[in-house]
Amino acid sequence: MKFGQLMSKIEELLINSYVNETAKMELKNFSKLVLENKNASNMFYIYTELSKKKGLSKEIAEAYINESIKQIEKILPRLNTQKIEYWVQNVVCENNYSDIDNIVYSSPNKIMETVTSKKTLIGLLSESSEVKSHINLPIETLLNVANKSIKGFIDNLDEDSKRDLSKVLMTEDVELSKEFDELKSKTIGKLSNITESLDEITSKKLQETIEQIQSDTFSKINYVRLYNLHNNL
Repeated sequence: MKFGQLMSKIEELLINSYVNETAKMELKNFSKLVLENKNASNMFYIYTELSKKKGLSKEIAEAYINESIKQIEKILPRLNTQKIEYWVQNVVCENNYSDIDNIVYSSPNKIMETVTSKKTLIGLLSESSEVKSHINLPIETLLNVANKSIKGFIDNLDEDSKRDLSKVLMTEDVELSKEFDELKSKTIGKLSNITESLDEITSKKLQETIEQIQSDTFSKINYVRLYNLHNNL
């Protein structure tokens, strides 16, 4: 199995584990099968970095891709993913890293596909990660998102947000829990300072949301939900 497809399956499994309440077990599997597998973890890191917006010049972006592929070519002969593939064998999902796979697993009869994928990756790496468009959503919509069930929240995420969620699920709890407390304070502050005219129903929902955030304890899904709410206020 191509590594990008395998990585997509892992991310899908981890996201769904929160809906199925099997996150603790699946994160242990991820740690054992991927993080403790040096070659797999290195591949995971390279693929992740190649899929990020870095604000590079096109020249540097191309050089970055070429060097990354060289490193991958060194890892592939030693890479054993048999146990990982068995772990995610029942997961069905799209390949979110098909452009990287097209370059890594290129062949003489797919040259155009490789060139097109490389051009796409150069474009992605050239985009700035700092410039984010701010979407002015109605406060009613934001509060509905904040109060969604875990399943409802995940089901309504776009593909980029789901990918962000999967990365959060793989980050150490200690690091995220500190950020979570700060995020709670900032979000409650923003909600408390909303000055737009609200009807009685929305005002009540706003207060309920503040109370919910105050009572929320740290979990990775709560972190992502709060992060999305904060960034859209």
